[in-house]
Amino acid sequence: MSSDRQLSGKELYQRQKNLKRADGPAIICDGLQTPDNLGAILRVADAAGSSRILLLDCELDLNSKKLSRIARSSERHIQIESLELQQFTQMRHSFQALYALEITQQSQSIYERSLTPCDGILLGHESRGIRAELLSLCDANIHLPMYGVNGSMNISHALAVFLFEWRRQTGHINERP
Repeated sequence: MSSDRQLSGKELYQRQKNLKRADGPAIICDGLQTPDNLGAILRVADAAGSSRILLLDCELDLNSKKLSRIARSSERHIQIESLELQQFTQMRHSFQALYALEITQQSQSIYERSLTPCDGILLGHESRGIRAELLSLCDANIHLPMYGVNGSMNISHALAVFLFEWRRQTGHINERP
């Protein structure tokens, strides 16, 4: 019988501190409206090693206790910038490859498209998706194939699938220390 056991919180924290951080893509959120989603996105971003989130036209309270609780304080380790659409449009050139995580007429399955060298991933508003003017700035539109009746999934869950598939494809996977 194996003596394998779950790591304690303290052991897990120390292990994570020792990992080398391979910086993941910046996460750009278009008009995000719920602290629940932002908290979950922050937690996923930290887990996958992304250290920068850009919030476009977002009016969420970044000091919200609910946000911090859901994010499990990961917002302390991630650079968060709030921008307007025009500001982002002017800085678009700073991304080598910007992808949108959105189902469109021209989008490609995450499993059929190489995700390298993505350094920015654009996420949409919870109900209306990504604005057309932002989609036009992207190098590719990527979607997750859906196998059930529902045509989409929560944006933080979709982001988790994207970021870990990006890590797998790019070889940015750290071994345990």
